[in-house]
Amino acid sequence: MDTYYKQFENCLQREEAGCVNACPFHLDVLDFQDKIVRHKYDRAYKTYRNAVLFPEIVARLCPEYCSLACPRKDLDGAVKLRLLEEACVGRAKKKKPPKYNLPPKSGRIGIIGAGISGLACAVKLLEKAYTVIIFEKEQQIGGQLKMLLPEELYLQEIKRQLDKEYDQVKTGMEIHDLDELKSYSFDCIYAATGEGGRHFDTLKETAHCSLKDGMVVLGGGALNGKEVVASIADGIDAAAAIDVFIKAGKLDYYKKREPTKVRPDLKGVEPQEPIVPASGGMLTEEETELEASRCIRCQCDVCRKQCDLVNFYDKWPLAMREEIATTAMPGESMIHKAPALRLVNTCTQCGVMGDECPAQIELGKMILKARKSLHRQKKMPPAYHGFWLDDMEHAGSSVSKICRHAPGTDVSEYAFFPGCNLGAADPRYVEQTYGWLLKQFKNMGLLIRCCGIHASWAGDEELQRKQQQSLKRDWEQLGRPKLIAACPSCIRYFKESLPEITVISLYELMECSGKWPIRDLSPEIGSTVFSIFDPCSARHNPHMKESIRSLLEKTGIKAEELSPDGAYGCCGFGGDGAVANPEFTKFVGAQRSRLNEKPYLTYCINCRDVFLDERKPVIHVLDLLFSINGFDAVSPDYTTRRSNRAFLKETLLDRLWKEKGACHGKKYDFEIEIDGEISKKLQSLRLVEEDVRQVIKESRKTGRRIYDERSRTYVCYAKLNYITCWIRYELAGEVYVIKDVYTHRMEIELEAVWNGRKVKPDL
Repeated sequence: MDTYYKQFENCLQREEAGCVNACPFHLDVLDFQDKIVRHKYDRAYKTYRNAVLFPEIVARLCPEYCSLACPRKDLDGAVKLRLLEEACVGRAKKKKPPKYNLPPKSGRIGIIGAGISGLACAVKLLEKAYTVIIFEKEQQIGGQLKMLLPEELYLQEIKRQLDKEYDQVKTGMEIHDLDELKSYSFDCIYAATGEGGRHFDTLKETAHCSLKDGMVVLGGGALNGKEVVASIADGIDAAAAIDVFIKAGKLDYYKKREPTKVRPDLKGVEPQEPIVPASGGMLTEEETELEASRCIRCQCDVCRKQCDLVNFYDKWPLAMREEIATTAMPGESMIHKAPALRLVNTCTQCGVMGDECPAQIELGKMILKARKSLHRQKKMPPAYHGFWLDDMEHAGSSVSKICRHAPGTDVSEYAFFPGCNLGAADPRYVEQTYGWLLKQFKNMGLLIRCCGIHASWAGDEELQRKQQQSLKRDWEQLGRPKLIAACPSCIRYFKESLPEITVISLYELMECSGKWPIRDLSPEIGSTVFSIFDPCSARHNPHMKESIRSLLEKTGIKAEELSPDGAYGCCGFGGDGAVANPEFTKFVGAQRSRLNEKPYLTYCINCRDVFLDERKPVIHVLDLLFSINGFDAVSPDYTTRRSNRAFLKETLLDRLWKEKGACHGKKYDFEIEIDGEISKKLQSLRLVEEDVRQVIKESRKTGRRIYDERSRTYVCYAKLNYITCWIRYELAGEVYVIKDVYTHRMEIELEAVWNGRKVKPDL
């Protein structure tokens, strides 16, 4: 966990936008423009004034350093920030500078030069309640402003910002030597004497500061060759350095500013020419809003654009990090035991965040580590992953699993590994693919079961080890063959968790063989141009992606890329987050479905099923190669999936190995009847008909049921591993007609009761 926690130290979320970095005042341009767009001119003025100190002056003289950093400069022209500044200053009503009720500080500061840089330093220090005295050799303050602006304008602005401290300026007093100021007992002096003025040895130092007779002397502004706006910023920086020196005895002046690491993304940004004031003067309110809206808000937001988790929760990864770490931390908090428990179990584990983040922050891996920590501490709610673990167990049970050499052989050079969901979606996918493989390779064994990835996603390390050991036993029983896998997630999981097993993509094998089982396509399918949807588990498997494209080209199937860079996340199936946060799963499925208007072609059965549920036209590549399904396919419910697995095993054993009587699972001596609405509810609750039968069987065994006279139905319950399930039913002869079903995570504890005699509860 510590490894991933430290990765966030390189996060660029708080890195300055290019315009902010280029601005000598570090004006929060994004916040300023937000307020401008909303016509909050007084608030925008406050933000602007606190940064530049003299808004009326800066708005007229700003050279727009930010325009050189604006990414729009090469597209259609930089955002005209100075026009926005002028509009803000012109429309703001509340211009009185802020006053802070602070007790006087002991520091005394002398400022030599009442030009704009010295005055800026004075304003900042006076706001902090320091004693400040300004010395000016001329009879009039303002310095180089005299040549740039009307005297009335800049004097009015200076008086507004200095307010009552205007009297602290001593005009007509030229300082030739610092010894002349000894009687004032200054702690610091700021020399802002203008271009060619006395520098009091400050320019001899790299940092433009020196120490003389116990006084710190700093030089800045036009003395250092700065233009007027940069001179104001120098004065502000000098004030900050003086404040730190007096408080902490540390002098940090003229720090080198590092360039921003933010690299704006102009992808999808439409050209929009800068707004030119129609009147030739100040922008109108509408023009102001339009120009401010041209800002693309440069910041590192790759995670917002690429990571579904960040996007859905509207929460930056830095905030997520703290919540995840707190949730996974051993022990219990007095405030909140696990603030990110649901978030941790929502992630799809697609890996797109780690791939796309410029700081290479692996949020998904941190979350998986947190899941494991939660499981070890027994803080993981069983219901979050219980259904998927049950389904994994079903796929590896005697009802579904097949581990066989090819018919008539006792050795397997290869073994087809379709995964747990391909045959569950439609048994024909496995039947026809394996039949084709047997024609190409005599020693092609068959291993049908789950790879065990659900245990990993659940954070259950012990169960994951057991699944790996079980899988290795099956693999060794077949003679350690090369596995031909149809599921991209299985392939990735094998390479990460069981590297000793050689695994090859089914589609690479098909493409390399030069023989593919394509049949005549229907006119509808044959004329369709598909968009290829690569599953997230194929992101780092270029050979598999290339083989799919080559296979499609060779078979004459028309397909194009869904996204030029392939930078999109999971379909929503990954990570098993549908129980912890079904809204997120729907959100992700809908997002992926809208990437392109064309029908999708995918080679992951889980992706196919998600898109079918989203009513997105989609075809699995095996549908095309074997003419199995068209656009009218539907995603089977969970009960049908389990029946399909059992049917697949029975069919294959019968047809290929001539064995009869495959087990269909448990037998019951009663019948149930479930209509369409109840079936939908079972699906949404992640229940199967077997669960309903188990509840009724338990009720029949214990006799625990209630008759509701008002609805004329019976109500019974039973604990099903990780949940308590309630059934409401009617009896129609010997048939249980299911009227309602619901679940909760509470366990009902039975106690001994006194009913004339003590009764031991039937547990």
